[in-house]
Amino acid sequence: MNHLFSPLLPRDPLEGPVLVLAAHPDDEVIGAGSMLAYHASRGHAVTVVHATDGAAGDPNNREAGDIRDVRRAEGIEALRRLGVEPARHWDLPDGQLPESLADVTPRIEAVIREIQPRTLYSFHAGEAHRDHRALAKATADAAHALPEACRCLLYGVNFVPSGGTLFDTTDMYPKLYEALKAYGSQNAYIDLPGMSEHRNRAATVNLDIGGVLYGEMFLDVLPHEIAELHALHDRLHRFVQRDPTLNDGAGT
Repeated sequence: MNHLFSPLLPRDPLEGPVLVLAAHPDDEVIGAGSMLAYHASRGHAVTVVHATDGAAGDPNNREAGDIRDVRRAEGIEALRRLGVEPARHWDLPDGQLPESLADVTPRIEAVIREIQPRTLYSFHAGEAHRDHRALAKATADAAHALPEACRCLLYGVNFVPSGGTLFDTTDMYPKLYEALKAYGSQNAYIDLPGMSEHRNRAATVNLDIGGVLYGEMFLDVLPHEIAELHALHDRLHRFVQRDPTLNDGAGT
């Protein structure tokens, strides 16, 4: 294997229980949906948390009903198509997670202590959306509560993490595609299934392994590494934004 490229690793060492942290009702499916379907297929207990109420998800008021209720129902259906139970909802204000960090971090600590995950999915620090970056920060601050051997797979929605570990998700991708169809309110603005086709195919661009057509990529770290990694990525984000004074409440 050429280690100039992200390593393609087997999925079978991954264990449950699984904890998944997402800011909005679709993030976890966009960023890690195929892997969540894999965990479900293995019988792993998967707990998904949606931190916000998703109220900012219909800026043009296209939905007749309350967008929060619409997105919750869509999220339930999307996870059902992956074989995963409905998410827990913290219903914090959409778009304002940086202002809620003092509340979010202890909530993450509490759910970690409850679930005792062997695998964690959360955002990496280089995301563009302020809610995503805030959840990445809160995860880093709560990482001390994770079991020492927990596998932490940090995903992206706005950006695929640079480097990291690649998993072959060819067998599970059809479930991801169908799950993304469930987000009717969001697909009115952007073609999530179609975009995922490009994203997950592109993840395998440097592979010459027959039959590997789709993949999902993550920063693959242990709990004691998350805080340092977050600080490095947060610093990089500020540098590429060309604004060292950037302060969205999610930085270190």
